[in-house]
Amino acid sequence: MKVLKITFIGFVLLTINSLSAQTNVLDYNHKPTPIDGHSFIRHEDYPNRVLDYPFVREDDILWSKTYIQRIDLRERKNHSLYFPLYPVKIGGGNVRKNLFDNLIDGIRDGVLTAYIDYYFDEIKSIEKINKMLFSIESFEFEDIDSGELMVQIDTIKVTNDQIKEYLIIEDRFFDKKRSVIDVRILGICPIVELPDPDTGVPVKQKMFWIWMPEARQLLANASVYNTSRMTTEHLTFDEYLQKRMFSSVITKESNLYDRNILEYKSDRMHQLLEADRIKNDIRNMESDLWEY
Repeated sequence: MKVLKITFIGFVLLTINSLSAQTNVLDYNHKPTPIDGHSFIRHEDYPNRVLDYPFVREDDILWSKTYIQRIDLRERKNHSLYFPLYPVKIGGGNVRKNLFDNLIDGIRDGVLTAYIDYYFDEIKSIEKINKMLFSIESFEFEDIDSGELMVQIDTIKVTNDQIKEYLIIEDRFFDKKRSVIDVRILGICPIVELPDPDTGVPVKQKMFWIWMPEARQLLANASVYNTSRMTTEHLTFDEYLQKRMFSSVITKESNLYDRNILEYKSDRMHQLLEADRIKNDIRNMESDLWEY
């Protein structure tokens, strides 16, 4: 009899605790506030964690190559990396920025390290980056009528809407332990068009390289606009890049001569055909691995 009483009392206590827990859950910020900016509540109290890559041994890699690809932000599929041109409030005190704003803010805050090239062995200082973003140059020229030397001041200011291309460097390899062809982005580089000081013709220049494993934590907490039908699904830049939701064109693959496609294919159409051939070689190689 005592055992039944103890069991009944325990059941009642558990029921009361569960009801109070449900009440607390329902009462937790159950009404949207003005700072939410929506009719629903977005709970973003904790930062997102980065999903680590599966461990890969060098001895388990049967095939590996390094590729450099160009992402053209003028393509509709890549607009999520280009827009918004100005930070947009998304509720809860959070803002949504495009990829370049997130990268440059991360460098200025000391969270990310900028490098000069994709070898990631030489750091590019924030002073050099700021000089590329904003610079004032003056040059002299002779006036045709008076023959006097005149001084003209030219101001160069780079804004995020001028970043219309990105370069990414990535490794593709076949892991025999997991029996998959995996791809991992190593770095990303924004491209800007600046006028040449001698000719004045716009020339594409690489601003800086970012080591992607270092940037993943920052990008995992930066929201990107989801252009799919499920617009309510939260999407971050890290997920966007890891899921390869962008469109890109191969500009280089690791080769004996260490040369880009444009170095041996001068015509633009031939460059696209060569990039398509490289993609087909990857598909064919993956298909051949599963031949019995």
